[in-house]
Amino acid sequence: MGKLILCAGRIANKPYCFPMTKTRVYSIEEICYYIRNNIYIMQEEVFDKEFAEWIRNELGMEETADKLDRMREDHNNLKDIVVTLCCSCDYYTEDEINRLIVIMDQTQNVPLRGRQKIKADTCLKNGSLEKARREYERILKSPDMLNAESEEYAKVYYNLGVAAAGMGEYRRASRAFQKAYEYDQMQKALESCLYCLKLGGLQEEYEKMIKEMGVTTEQLTFLDAQYEEALRQSADNKECRMVRRIRRMKEQSDEAYHQLASEMILGWKAEYRKNMLS
Repeated sequence: MGKLILCAGRIANKPYCFPMTKTRVYSIEEICYYIRNNIYIMQEEVFDKEFAEWIRNELGMEETADKLDRMREDHNNLKDIVVTLCCSCDYYTEDEINRLIVIMDQTQNVPLRGRQKIKADTCLKNGSLEKARREYERILKSPDMLNAESEEYAKVYYNLGVAAAGMGEYRRASRAFQKAYEYDQMQKALESCLYCLKLGGLQEEYEKMIKEMGVTTEQLTFLDAQYEEALRQSADNKECRMVRRIRRMKEQSDEAYHQLASEMILGWKAEYRKNMLS
């Protein structure tokens, strides 16, 4: 599962494999963890007769298995099934389960690709950049995207570019922004594409892109002005001011700079773990 999970219940001898993601689980706690982290792409069909039999035979949870069988026969919705499973152990609190219910209510009539995008957008908003990038790439490879309009493609590619740029992958980001522009002619996608090439020091690609995109002299003047203003503002943010302060302290042989530098590096590490590993 990729995470240490404390299991109070029985551990299965044979794992259950969720068909959509090929993820194997061995306990009811792992099932709950899986549900929460895949709630946007869950479907009723996942919890079929085979799943109920696995719950019964491998985990010894006959009562829960009986409930799942009745729900399937009565055509209960996904929300009822998820609540039943999550309430069958103490892995999640009532508030956490209620948040899952809210998500299911919000997405019940949204197509699969839409639910996947909501998940990816949530990761992006929360700063989980690597996870967001993977989710957007998964959406673009999904067969369901064959039914998508150009505007949908543009939005997915644009947000993919945002995630990649936040990770410092400027070439990958510029390509995503370029695709977004090709699908929907979004001005901000064109600007972001060029900004990423400049940030990445990719001068030849930058000049080539200007020609390919037919950027006018007036547009280029505006873009350069915006870029310089963004650099000026970023140089004046709190973090940059702290770096300059640490540098001055070091130059003045103020040994206190060691502590400040260590604290800043620890903060960067924590942010990296959040963005890349969460």
